Amino acid sequence: MNADPESARDDLAYMRALVDAPANFQRSFGEAYFAAGLCYGTQMLAHAVQRLGWLPDAGPVALLIGFGPTVVFLVLLTWSIVRDRATRPSGGGAVSKAIGAVLGAIGLANLMLVFVIGLVAWREDSLVIWLIYPCTVMVLQGTAWLVIYALRRRPWFGWVALGWFVTAAVMAVAVAYQNLPLFIGAGGVGFLAFMLVPGWLMMRQSRAA
Repeated sequence: MNADPESARDDLAYMRALVDAPANFQRSFGEAYFAAGLCYGTQMLAHAVQRLGWLPDAGPVALLIGFGPTVVFLVLLTWSIVRDRATRPSGGGAVSKAIGAVLGAIGLANLMLVFVIGLVAWREDSLVIWLIYPCTVMVLQGTAWLVIYALRRRPWFGWVALGWFVTAAVMAVAVAYQNLPLFIGAGGVGFLAFMLVPGWLMMRQSRAA
């Protein structure tokens, strides 16, 4: 072992560089996750209101409920990416890069699942098949948080992962038994509890850092 204090400090700095996130990584991730939870949680609540008959199931209002949250989220996400590219310092920790790679892979997998499940659902004219897609999204979210937990070892990351898996299971039961209110309710709770809240916590922690 090298007993040189200067070398020890250099070694410590190197190890910190491996695991530390860039200054705004947690903030930007938290903002994006909070925005997604707010948009899609609101969408599920709107669907619940539709089921109660208080909002129409067709026409401009239904179209707004169906596509509006995604449009709003994409606008917010684009703004966040453009801002971060202008302010993000070069480099970044290996763990941060690994988390970014996992999230990117999850995003690509989501797009492919839209095509795979959407094509079959359209060909079979089956809403039941299409409803499997949101369940897979929840599973992928849980998988992403499980990887993040393995890399960061923060207990609440593991609880978020478990929450996503439980949400996926409840939604699958709702699909299997054709219980649309349960499906909408579970999805709404999932987006708000395991997307909006974790995003808010990460933004709060980044400000306190």
